[in-house]
Amino acid sequence: MADRKEEIIQAGIEVFAARGYYNTHIAQIVEKVGIAKGTFYLYFNSKKDLFISLIKRHEKIFLEVFDNYTFDTNNKNLKIFLEEMLLGFFKIYKKHKNLSIIILREAVAVNEEFGDEFKRMEEKRFRRLQDLYKFLIENNYISKDIEFDYFAFAFLGIMESVIMRKLILSEEDFNIEEAADKISDYLNKAIS
Repeated sequence: MADRKEEIIQAGIEVFAARGYYNTHIAQIVEKVGIAKGTFYLYFNSKKDLFISLIKRHEKIFLEVFDNYTFDTNNKNLKIFLEEMLLGFFKIYKKHKNLSIIILREAVAVNEEFGDEFKRMEEKRFRRLQDLYKFLIENNYISKDIEFDYFAFAFLGIMESVIMRKLILSEEDFNIEEAADKISDYLNKAIS
């Protein structure tokens, strides 16, 4: 039974990424899975319910990168530290490209019914970024003069902008190593 739910989720990811939230119909998702519409409702109450589960999945994947990343200086300069971290994020976004499309492209355009989910997700992401920020200050990577909010906006803004333009909107293959190198170099110069 869990396999069927996962099949529906995977089909939802593909269809939402290709068609967008408003242009997606449950009939398209169940057709992709090869199930009756009633079977869909055994697992999800609505298209919105499925979409919220995708937001939660993205949140879980993103937070696992932070939770599994060991903040370790090991004689690394800030550029190398950030490069390794960004590479981890880019690998996850690339591995889950369609889910990334849904969150970064669709989520911001979807109406306020999803606002609470996105606010909750953002609060968790910002708590993880606060841990990173504190670590960077404690290890003298950045100055205490750099305000957290602007650090977080810059870090996420640059990362998600590159993901949006290079991974989602670009037709060419996204070179994650090059992106991590260039962004870490920029951030290193900007915040150190």
